[in-house]
Amino acid sequence: MLKLLWTTIKEHCRPLLLLILTLGTYFSIVFWKMLSFKPDGLYGGHVNVWSDWSLHIAIANTFAFKSPQYWFSYHPLYASGKFTYPFFTDFISGMLMRLGLSLKLSFMLPSVIFTIVLLVGMYLLFFLIVKSRKLAVMAVLIFFLSAGFGFIDYIKDFMANPSWSFLKYVPKDYGRYDNYQWYAGNMAVGLMIPQRAFLAGMTLGIWAIIGVFYTTIRDKYLLKSTKIKILAIAGVLAGILPVTHAHGFIAVVIISGILCFAHIKKWKLLSRYVVVAGVISSILFYIFIWGGIETDSFIKRHLGWSVDGDFFDWLRMWALIWGAMLPLAVLSLYVNRRTIRLSAMAVYLSGFTIFTVANLYLFQPIAWDNSKLFWWAYLIFSPLVAILLEKMWINRNLMFKLAAGLLFAVLIFLGTIELVRFIQTDKHSFQMTNNDDIKLGLTLREKTDPLAIFLTAPSHNHFVMIWGSRPILMGFTAWVWNFGFDYYSRESDMKKMFLGVSDVESLLYKYKISYVVIGPSEIYDLRANEEYYKINFPLAFSNDSYRIYDTRAIWRGDTE
Repeated sequence: MLKLLWTTIKEHCRPLLLLILTLGTYFSIVFWKMLSFKPDGLYGGHVNVWSDWSLHIAIANTFAFKSPQYWFSYHPLYASGKFTYPFFTDFISGMLMRLGLSLKLSFMLPSVIFTIVLLVGMYLLFFLIVKSRKLAVMAVLIFFLSAGFGFIDYIKDFMANPSWSFLKYVPKDYGRYDNYQWYAGNMAVGLMIPQRAFLAGMTLGIWAIIGVFYTTIRDKYLLKSTKIKILAIAGVLAGILPVTHAHGFIAVVIISGILCFAHIKKWKLLSRYVVVAGVISSILFYIFIWGGIETDSFIKRHLGWSVDGDFFDWLRMWALIWGAMLPLAVLSLYVNRRTIRLSAMAVYLSGFTIFTVANLYLFQPIAWDNSKLFWWAYLIFSPLVAILLEKMWINRNLMFKLAAGLLFAVLIFLGTIELVRFIQTDKHSFQMTNNDDIKLGLTLREKTDPLAIFLTAPSHNHFVMIWGSRPILMGFTAWVWNFGFDYYSRESDMKKMFLGVSDVESLLYKYKISYVVIGPSEIYDLRANEEYYKINFPLAFSNDSYRIYDTRAIWRGDTE
């Protein structure tokens, strides 16, 4: 089977080499630049990385520096909450750190490897669908250079104030529409780079789909043992998606489900994939996810996704966000409906199914997270649109040729600009943690109990969570809500404990708080009454910015 894969890759050496040398090189450089240790602390190379990778570093540090018995004892953002976050990518980084690699290398290497494997897998899947090397490459470029009609505003702003500096560094993300909760126009800028689970989930998911797709179209030409092996491996890849990326798992269930239904006559063969994927995913779901959602409204119906207007408002939203992609995909499906093979048609229909489902239901409270499904639909639409553009290009009519070139430019223009902007990390890097707080966090990791609960401000990058690898009562509120925790009473109790009100000791006892952290965020955001803690509890740790008070005596009866 490996020989079959290697032979296939050799047959497509040139287009694969082209993609790896272009997109692969670009993303390798980007991932290397995403984390930087400077004299004053750790910096993230983009605001999206500054926010999201704080949690990822915290999870990776847990796997790297804590005993396995504590790995899943609590949610990093919510002490006593079940650790439901898809951890696969951060587990790999944690294991690399255990082997002695630096934090930067431990994050870069898996990301680069996943990216290369994703590029190869995406190209091969597209080739299987469209049977053309050129179209497969074009579809990959359409996907990675994705963006909407924001380039119109970009051109307007440049024409109003033309300058070389504007061309060198675009001042803002023109594909971002906060009013629609669409926080990045390009897939890589919004998801692939900052949200590490998305990259791993799409990589594994695409290769799982390749396994199912390949066996359906090559059923008559493969040995039975080879087909079983391919489907079993595809089942394993799909099966581990619940702990890799939840939205990727949803997308793969829809795609492979429709693909299997289209070939229902081959149910005995395809059952190998279904059984393996079903058993593994069910076990992982039960162990790591089941029972971790505390709210009843985690998944809810919301017609039109994030738009609250009528049908025309919905159309306007998707025109701005995706530009010409959606109408071109619909047109291509209609024009080519008689020439598309059964397996390819099943995949295309699954793309429209994913798009429809994500427009009907929110799978997490924050609407932006549905983008993780929408980009799977965009992925499937990409080869469909490539077919249409080629058909227009080979037409003898010059107007069709010009239209094809213009449409291709419209599809990739803004995405290209955003990727050029993204790599200029010197223009938009942000400090994640300063050196003094990193040192204090490492001290906590060394000198406190692995399960000691800390009361901190609900920050997304608190050093106790990231570097101390200790449970915090509650982290960034929006994320806690988005992970399904019923946090309202806990949030209210946190405020009372920091204020030092009359029932503070009963609350410290209720939550088994071992240490109370008071620093700039706690004082400014929560009006922490430090005088109360100075009088009543011993100072355990401190630096120039933070004081940490030992409150264990409240519920343990001692301060040892």
